Amino acid sequence: MISVKDASVLISILSVSYDETLIDIIAWLDNTYRRTVLTCGYRPGDKGVHGTIPCRGLDTRSHVYTNPKKIVNHINKRWIYDPKRPEKKVAMLHNVGSGEHIHLQTHPNTTRVEETAASVV
Repeated sequence: MISVKDASVLISILSVSYDETLIDIIAWLDNTYRRTVLTCGYRPGDKGVHGTIPCRGLDTRSHVYTNPKKIVNHINKRWIYDPKRPEKKVAMLHNVGSGEHIHLQTHPNTTRVEETAASVV
């Protein structure tokens, strides 16, 4: 089940279009783990992925998962942010001052890697 932290996050999510790959990632995350809480979406004036249109950044609550680092690793095995910049990741577990969360981001070059039995976490 996908839920949203509060009304301000819901408004930010409804206010602009979102990158199709980012939508695919959120759908996959929820289908795979069944507990997705969106905590941040579009931020007007943000110079990063949260400020692009279509929006290419979403944050999700990490403490709903027993092992959020494992979730992040699983996401990053499934999607490559930009094949030209392999050091960049789609998912990051971090705290930028407002609490630990999973930051999701996409790039126009983000690609999905087909999952095999060997690649499953």
